[in-house]
Amino acid sequence: MSQSYISSQIGDLLVGAGLVTAESIDGALTMSRSRKSPLGKVLVDSGLVSEGELNGTLQAQNLIRERLISQERAGEVLKLIRDNGGSFVDNLFALGCEIDHINFSRNLGKMFVDAGAISPYKLSQGLEVSILSGLPIVRVLVLQKSLNEIVAYAGLTAQLLVNERKIGYDQAVGALKLSHLHNENIEEILEFGGLKRYREENSVRLGELLVLSELISELDLLSCVEKSMAEAKPLGQVLVDEGIISELIVSSALRAQKYIVENTIEPLRAAQMLSQCAKTGRPLEFSVGELSSMKPVMVRPFVRTEDNGRGNLSLVDMIELIGIVRRSDLEQVRLVEKREPDQVEAFLLNRGFVDQVKIDTIKKGYDLIVKSVLTPEQLIFAFHVWLWRRGDFVSTLNLLGWKQ
Repeated sequence: MSQSYISSQIGDLLVGAGLVTAESIDGALTMSRSRKSPLGKVLVDSGLVSEGELNGTLQAQNLIRERLISQERAGEVLKLIRDNGGSFVDNLFALGCEIDHINFSRNLGKMFVDAGAISPYKLSQGLEVSILSGLPIVRVLVLQKSLNEIVAYAGLTAQLLVNERKIGYDQAVGALKLSHLHNENIEEILEFGGLKRYREENSVRLGELLVLSELISELDLLSCVEKSMAEAKPLGQVLVDEGIISELIVSSALRAQKYIVENTIEPLRAAQMLSQCAKTGRPLEFSVGELSSMKPVMVRPFVRTEDNGRGNLSLVDMIELIGIVRRSDLEQVRLVEKREPDQVEAFLLNRGFVDQVKIDTIKKGYDLIVKSVLTPEQLIFAFHVWLWRRGDFVSTLNLLGWKQ
């Protein structure tokens, strides 16, 4: 989508809400083109809208694009922000406009707040970024370093148990508070507190088994578990729909779960078999001889990792990770990188694959990776939020909770 189309849509929303006049938008658009500055930045710098109103407009824009809210209702929300202040989400619900996945995110976030795991401000900020980026709230909170993976997963587990009426909300909050304080598995905390065991002793959840097999990341699991709960879909279906794993791997993992429950194989061995199945495309059920010849391998469990995966990334590596150049064009860039590495930036600019602003932003992000301020995944996330907002990259990082 072109920046000019995005800008005109922002203008339409603001005019429709009565926050600015059409003449003011025309003048701001002219200034935006002459300064080569985003319309939103011009509007804020000119005092026509506040930063909160602009962010609300960007959130409304995404929800309209996803057909979750009408332009008229979005205008009413923006007018409330002008009159009463507050966040876009708070004003959205004040109008009685409930959107299922946002409602789920807000309720889940409230549980983290009640447990003392995050502040109300962090939740409000996280919800805003979740709508802007399209990422689930838990993944946003982890990327913002407001939560670690263990506590995030504990919150999802607690919410699931509340939904299934296996525990009350107060029990869930209390257990989540202890999980946050001690960084421990919430199920062990609940069982220690006297809750009856609700899982078979020899069992591993589907997502946990896939992480144990190193077929999905902890962050992908968090996102898909939240989506599974919000949309009432099986986790396996969500993983396939999102293109993270294939139906073959899901069915193999479900069979592996059955073998674990039957005590036929141990979880680590099942994870190893599942990983081998994914690599070779062979059936999960190895012969007895093949299985006995396989040496158990200690694979990474579902815990927080401090490895930021910096490696030795080049500018082209970063561009590929972020995904802003088509694969066919990237092949040409790789050839230039191989023959004349010092000409890569000029080649990118001359061919119009990226502009100087994007290159400079990627370089800023890479510096933060080298300094261990951001992980590569956090940079990818921040960069795509910045693409929608534009303006200063540092202000986007600040919005995401990574103060510079």
